Amino acid sequence: MSTILTTEDIRNLRTGAHFLTCTIDPTAIYVYAEMIQRAMEDRSLELITVDELAPDDLVVAVGMVTQGLFIADMPPVGDEFLGCIRAIEASLGRPVRAIYSLAAANINGIVPLMVGLQSSLPVIDSDPMGRVFPLISQTTLNIGNVAIGPIALMGVTGERAVVEVQSPQRAETLVRALVTELGGWAATAMYPCSAQQLREHGVHGSISRMIRIGQILDASTPVERKLLLLADLLGTTRIARARVSHIESLSRPTDLGLPAQPSSVTLEDETTGRIVRLEIQNEILLVLVDGAVTAAVPDMVTLLNSEQGTVVNIDDVQVGDVMDIVKITAAAQWYTEAGLDLTEPKAFGIPIVHPRRRHA
Repeated sequence: MSTILTTEDIRNLRTGAHFLTCTIDPTAIYVYAEMIQRAMEDRSLELITVDELAPDDLVVAVGMVTQGLFIADMPPVGDEFLGCIRAIEASLGRPVRAIYSLAAANINGIVPLMVGLQSSLPVIDSDPMGRVFPLISQTTLNIGNVAIGPIALMGVTGERAVVEVQSPQRAETLVRALVTELGGWAATAMYPCSAQQLREHGVHGSISRMIRIGQILDASTPVERKLLLLADLLGTTRIARARVSHIESLSRPTDLGLPAQPSSVTLEDETTGRIVRLEIQNEILLVLVDGAVTAAVPDMVTLLNSEQGTVVNIDDVQVGDVMDIVKITAAAQWYTEAGLDLTEPKAFGIPIVHPRRRHA
């Protein structure tokens, strides 16, 4: 059933997109949310379920791909995604009937709403990640053997490219090189597929879930109440409430072609004496408690201020801070053998097998 979103929904979505990322710099999320709220003054925004489309309707994922440039440093002019959608339509000779998000968190959790307003296309309440991953090949559509291409890109320079590619892994290499040449970020349209393919292989309820998360976190209720509501909604668990005792930056190599900013944070649970260690590479990939793996990508891990229940940005963490470390289980597709092959710690250069695989 379709829903007309409100400006309050956008505020809540912004918070939910931030919560599911625990990103280094959330500025772009807030910039885009403000742009959307201004645009909604004279236009309506429709959120639909994939079931409202005909099975063979063409749908396409829209999202930002970055390579070393924060989007907030040089924000989009506004027409980049429209150009990408037109390029996909020209390449395939068919009109796009609806758009969906490349990821369900961070900037890409909110970008499709702006594109929906600009294009008058409905936005589907689904995505191919159910969270955010750094690589465009790390999608449930890839698991389902849905082709990633053709891919349309438009960057800071205003130049546009269309990449005819089928393999998500090969697309990763080509798109990263192009994004660098296009100025550091690019608006993209990719994974053009039928509504039926998205229905079969996507993660559903993505945007409405982020809105509900924002409603919980933005409410003036005690932190413990917020944690209980998040547990009911997402199945979250609090790993620990702990104080930061040590922060170190590492020079661990990465093959991802991304600004990995690898680092580790050590915390102490002052109630139990347990030692918690976070391994970070743009996001929290691994949580160890007294040396045992407690959470590992594709699990999501976020940090909340223990007094306000607000999201803590990774680069704002300081020695002495007390935080709740919260684990969120990812979409079921990620815990299959094919899903873990794409997203467990080994895929990020950390030689650890996910606990789910060990127990299988």
